[in-house]
Amino acid sequence: MKTSPKICYIVTPMGHVGGGMGRVKDYMMQSGGDRLGRLCFKALDSRGQGHPVWSAAYVLAAIARIWASAALGQAALVHVNVAERLSLVRKTLVILCARMAGLPVVLHLHAAEIVRLYRTASPLMRWFMRIPFRYATCCVVLGKLWRDWLVHEVGIDADKVAIVYNGVPADRLPKADTPFTFLFLGNLTERKGLTDFLHALSLLPRSGDWQAVVAGGGDIERYRKIADGLGISSHVRFTGWVAIADASALLCEASALVLPSFEEGLPLVILEALGRGTPVIATPVGAIPEVLEDRRTVLFVAPGNRSEIAERMQELMSDSELRRTLAENGRALYDERFTVKCFLDNLFLVYRRYCGLEIERASGKTSLFEGLAKRKI
Repeated sequence: MKTSPKICYIVTPMGHVGGGMGRVKDYMMQSGGDRLGRLCFKALDSRGQGHPVWSAAYVLAAIARIWASAALGQAALVHVNVAERLSLVRKTLVILCARMAGLPVVLHLHAAEIVRLYRTASPLMRWFMRIPFRYATCCVVLGKLWRDWLVHEVGIDADKVAIVYNGVPADRLPKADTPFTFLFLGNLTERKGLTDFLHALSLLPRSGDWQAVVAGGGDIERYRKIADGLGISSHVRFTGWVAIADASALLCEASALVLPSFEEGLPLVILEALGRGTPVIATPVGAIPEVLEDRRTVLFVAPGNRSEIAERMQELMSDSELRRTLAENGRALYDERFTVKCFLDNLFLVYRRYCGLEIERASGKTSLFEGLAKRKI
């Protein structure tokens, strides 16, 4: 008689407020679980779509579901996607309650600003911020920056921290030659460097055959006024928040993605651009410089340097060979490290090593985490 698969609960915000964390959840859910049918994914909303004050009800509902499944022997582990600020508060409660229910917990850190916030916090706040990392069974991070922070500043055992790079699906479509389209895709915030992007656009020749698309949710009117004041409103189109399918189409149509952020994790949008052969201009922040190489897979610009952003954009417009190099190398890197299969392979090895699950990976492809897993499992 075939037994039912055990459940891995993914605790994360959903919908448009979920951002990258919600999309990572989608990719996990689409996998259908492991190949042996021993594990399946189920998502629990930790925030809701309304005002954050109502998120407490979602957190309590998620905890109740976890406890009930643990009592019935249905749950195998809890995978918690964590950001900073209120996300950290909500997820701390979930992690503690899941551990009280006897379940292993994988804390998956997606926070771009948490290192800076931790260093500027009061001693009491730093004590609180350490709690979820200490009580989680293991901590999954996006790159060396957060691993080193957890080990050297938060005091987490290095053997408890695993680096797993994100993975995304990617389809390639032919790109139009004209007009040259610069795409900004992300939340419309200063952290993402949107004002710098608009100012850099104002330094480009107004008579040139180029346009810019700004896609994402946020204070659109504020940034539209900035574009008007810079005299580039005829060149810039604001789409507002876009669904995943529309974002994919924008990336396929774009001549280049520009993301001049001040703080990042490992943005899914950059990985998606690599997979679609779209050249990328970005700042070397977060895990980005750990995985990308200047003038081979990306064009790096210093955060806040508007003239340099404009120079790199002009260079891309005029140098077809550079565009080809970035597109081909970016796609090769994507195939090697950033597919959904690579991500799931690494994630399942984390589950095996830290949570003791006898499961088969989502695919048979050799994983970047394989050597470590063979030594530890």
